[in-house]
Amino acid sequence: MATDDDDILTGPVPAPDAEATPTERAQAKTFADIVDKTLAGRTPPAMSAEDRSLLEVATVIRAATGKAELSATKRRSLVEDALRQAVGGAGTAVASGVTPISRARKRWVPWAIAGASTLVAAAAILLLLLRTPHVPNTAPPVAPPPIAENWKSRPADPLIGPISREHAGDAATRIDAIYADRLDGYRERTLARGRTP
Repeated sequence: MATDDDDILTGPVPAPDAEATPTERAQAKTFADIVDKTLAGRTPPAMSAEDRSLLEVATVIRAATGKAELSATKRRSLVEDALRQAVGGAGTAVASGVTPISRARKRWVPWAIAGASTLVAAAAILLLLLRTPHVPNTAPPVAPPPIAENWKSRPADPLIGPISREHAGDAATRIDAIYADRLDGYRERTLARGRTP
Protein backbone atom coordinates (compact mmCIF):
# COMPACT_ATOMS: atom_id res chain seq x y z
CA MET A 1 0.00 0.00 0.00
CA ALA A 2 1.55 3.33 -1.11
CA THR A 3 1.67 6.19 1.34
CA ASP A 4 2.45 9.88 1.01
CA ASP A 5 6.00 9.11 2.19
CA ASP A 6 6.63 7.11 -1.02
CA ASP A 7 6.25 10.18 -3.24
CA ILE A 8 9.58 12.03 -3.43
CA LEU A 9 7.96 15.25 -4.65
CA THR A 10 5.14 15.64 -2.12
CA GLY A 11 6.50 13.62 0.83
CA PRO A 12 8.10 15.23 3.86
CA VAL A 13 11.64 16.55 3.44
CA PRO A 14 14.10 14.46 5.49
CA ALA A 15 16.73 16.02 7.73
CA PRO A 16 20.07 16.71 5.97
CA ASP A 17 22.03 14.12 7.99
CA ALA A 18 19.25 11.52 8.17
CA GLU A 19 20.00 8.01 6.96
CA ALA A 20 18.28 7.04 3.68
CA THR A 21 15.26 4.81 4.11
CA PRO A 22 14.92 1.56 2.15
CA THR A 23 12.18 3.21 0.05
CA GLU A 24 14.49 6.13 -0.84
CA ARG A 25 17.30 3.73 -1.75
CA ALA A 26 14.97 1.76 -4.02
CA GLN A 27 13.74 4.95 -5.71
CA ALA A 28 17.32 6.19 -6.18
CA LYS A 29 18.41 2.85 -7.68
CA THR A 30 15.43 2.82 -10.06
CA PHE A 31 16.10 6.39 -11.15
CA ALA A 32 19.83 5.68 -11.59
CA ASP A 33 18.96 2.75 -13.88
CA ILE A 34 16.68 5.03 -15.96
CA VAL A 35 19.45 7.64 -16.28
CA ASP A 36 22.02 4.99 -17.27
CA LYS A 37 19.69 3.54 -19.91
CA THR A 38 18.97 7.03 -21.29
CA LEU A 39 22.69 7.84 -21.56
CA ALA A 40 23.22 4.54 -23.36
CA GLY A 41 20.47 5.46 -25.84
CA ARG A 42 17.86 3.05 -24.48
CA THR A 43 15.29 5.38 -22.88
CA PRO A 44 12.38 3.37 -21.45
CA PRO A 45 9.21 3.93 -23.50
CA ALA A 46 7.00 4.33 -20.41
CA MET A 47 7.80 5.97 -17.08
CA SER A 48 6.04 8.05 -14.48
CA ALA A 49 5.67 11.80 -14.91
CA GLU A 50 7.94 12.43 -11.90
CA ASP A 51 10.69 10.20 -13.33
CA ARG A 52 10.38 11.87 -16.74
CA SER A 53 10.69 15.40 -15.25
CA LEU A 54 13.67 14.33 -13.12
CA LEU A 55 15.28 12.71 -16.16
CA GLU A 56 14.87 15.94 -18.16
CA VAL A 57 16.53 17.91 -15.36
CA ALA A 58 19.40 15.39 -15.18
CA THR A 59 19.87 15.61 -18.97
CA VAL A 60 19.97 19.42 -18.89
CA ILE A 61 22.48 19.40 -16.02
CA ARG A 62 24.69 16.89 -17.86
CA ALA A 63 24.55 18.93 -21.08
CA ALA A 64 25.33 22.16 -19.19
CA THR A 65 28.46 20.66 -17.67
CA GLY A 66 29.76 19.84 -21.15
CA LYS A 67 29.78 16.09 -20.68
CA ALA A 68 27.29 15.37 -23.45
CA GLU A 69 29.31 14.42 -26.53
CA LEU A 70 28.59 13.00 -29.96
CA SER A 71 29.73 9.53 -30.83
CA ALA A 72 33.07 9.22 -32.63
CA THR A 73 31.46 8.17 -35.93
CA LYS A 74 28.97 11.07 -35.85
CA ARG A 75 31.77 13.57 -35.09
CA ARG A 76 33.97 12.18 -37.87
CA SER A 77 31.06 12.31 -40.34
CA LEU A 78 30.23 15.95 -39.52
CA VAL A 79 33.88 17.07 -39.73
CA GLU A 80 34.43 15.29 -43.04
CA ASP A 81 31.27 16.80 -44.53
CA ALA A 82 32.28 20.29 -43.43
CA LEU A 83 35.78 19.90 -44.88
CA ARG A 84 34.40 18.44 -48.12
CA GLN A 85 32.08 21.43 -48.54
CA ALA A 86 34.86 23.90 -47.74
CA VAL A 87 36.97 22.62 -50.64
CA GLY A 88 33.97 22.52 -52.97
CA GLY A 89 33.11 18.83 -52.92
CA ALA A 90 29.59 17.46 -52.62
CA GLY A 91 29.07 16.31 -49.07
CA THR A 92 26.29 14.39 -47.45
CA ALA A 93 25.60 17.33 -45.13
CA VAL A 94 22.66 18.50 -47.26
CA ALA A 95 20.55 15.87 -45.56
CA SER A 96 21.67 17.06 -42.10
CA GLY A 97 20.47 20.62 -42.66
CA VAL A 98 23.76 22.29 -43.69
CA THR A 99 23.46 24.39 -46.83
CA PRO A 100 26.38 23.75 -49.19
CA ILE A 101 28.24 26.71 -50.70
CA SER A 102 28.14 26.52 -54.48
CA ARG A 103 31.12 27.53 -56.65
CA ALA A 104 29.06 30.11 -58.55
CA ARG A 105 28.27 31.95 -55.33
CA LYS A 106 31.89 31.79 -54.28
CA ARG A 107 32.88 33.69 -57.42
CA TRP A 108 30.42 36.61 -57.52
CA VAL A 109 29.54 37.30 -53.86
CA PRO A 110 32.87 39.02 -52.96
CA TRP A 111 32.73 41.10 -56.18
CA ALA A 112 29.15 42.16 -55.50
CA ILE A 113 30.04 43.27 -51.96
CA ALA A 114 33.08 45.20 -53.20
CA GLY A 115 31.04 46.86 -55.98
CA ALA A 116 28.26 47.92 -53.61
CA SER A 117 30.81 49.36 -51.17
CA THR A 118 32.46 51.32 -54.00
CA LEU A 119 29.11 52.75 -55.13
CA VAL A 120 28.26 53.89 -51.61
CA ALA A 121 31.65 55.57 -51.22
CA ALA A 122 31.34 57.30 -54.62
CA ALA A 123 27.85 58.57 -53.75
CA ALA A 124 29.14 59.98 -50.46
CA ILE A 125 31.99 61.80 -52.23
CA LEU A 126 29.63 63.25 -54.86
CA LEU A 127 27.27 64.42 -52.14
CA LEU A 128 30.11 66.24 -50.39
CA LEU A 129 31.34 67.88 -53.61
CA LEU A 130 27.98 68.89 -55.10
CA ARG A 131 26.16 70.14 -52.03
CA THR A 132 25.43 73.86 -51.81
CA PRO A 133 27.63 75.65 -49.34
CA HIS A 134 25.99 76.92 -46.20
CA VAL A 135 25.84 80.71 -46.14
CA PRO A 136 25.73 82.03 -42.59
CA ASN A 137 23.02 84.53 -41.74
CA THR A 138 24.73 87.95 -41.51
CA ALA A 139 21.64 89.90 -40.43
CA PRO A 140 21.84 91.17 -36.87
CA PRO A 141 19.69 89.20 -34.44
CA VAL A 142 16.33 90.72 -33.69
CA ALA A 143 15.86 91.41 -30.00
CA PRO A 144 12.62 90.11 -28.54
CA PRO A 145 10.19 92.73 -27.29
CA PRO A 146 10.61 93.62 -23.64
CA ILE A 147 8.45 91.75 -21.15
CA ALA A 148 6.31 93.70 -18.75
CA GLU A 149 7.53 93.62 -15.15
CA ASN A 150 4.33 92.11 -13.79
CA TRP A 151 4.71 89.15 -16.18
CA LYS A 152 8.13 88.20 -14.78
CA SER A 153 9.05 86.21 -11.72
CA ARG A 154 10.03 88.72 -9.05
CA PRO A 155 10.37 89.01 -5.29
CA ALA A 156 7.30 89.92 -3.27
CA ASP A 157 9.17 92.29 -0.92
CA PRO A 158 8.13 95.52 -2.71
CA LEU A 159 4.49 94.37 -2.68
CA ILE A 160 4.37 93.39 1.00
CA GLY A 161 6.97 95.71 2.48
CA PRO A 162 8.41 95.28 5.96
CA ILE A 163 6.29 93.16 8.32
CA SER A 164 5.78 94.68 11.74
CA ARG A 165 5.54 92.56 14.87
CA GLU A 166 1.85 93.23 15.39
CA HIS A 167 1.06 91.99 11.81
CA ALA A 168 3.29 88.88 11.99
CA GLY A 169 0.26 86.60 12.25
CA ASP A 170 -1.47 88.01 9.15
CA ALA A 171 0.25 85.63 6.73
CA ALA A 172 -3.04 84.77 5.00
CA THR A 173 -3.59 88.42 4.08
CA ARG A 174 -0.05 88.72 2.67
CA ILE A 175 -0.43 85.51 0.67
CA ASP A 176 -3.75 86.74 -0.72
CA ALA A 177 -2.11 90.03 -1.82
CA ILE A 178 0.77 88.15 -3.54
CA TYR A 179 -1.67 85.76 -5.22
CA ALA A 180 -3.89 88.62 -6.48
CA ASP A 181 -0.84 90.43 -7.88
CA ARG A 182 0.38 87.32 -9.74
CA LEU A 183 -3.15 86.58 -10.97
CA ASP A 184 -3.44 90.10 -12.42
CA GLY A 185 -0.22 89.56 -14.37
CA TYR A 186 -1.40 86.16 -15.58
CA ARG A 187 -4.75 87.55 -16.76
CA GLU A 188 -3.09 90.44 -18.53
CA ARG A 189 -0.68 88.10 -20.32
CA THR A 190 -3.39 85.62 -21.25
CA LEU A 191 -5.74 88.28 -22.56
CA ALA A 192 -2.91 90.07 -24.41
CA ARG A 193 -2.46 87.01 -26.68
CA GLY A 194 -5.88 87.52 -28.18
CA ARG A 195 -5.34 91.22 -28.94
CA THR A 196 -3.97 92.38 -32.26
CA PRO A 197 -1.29 95.12 -32.17
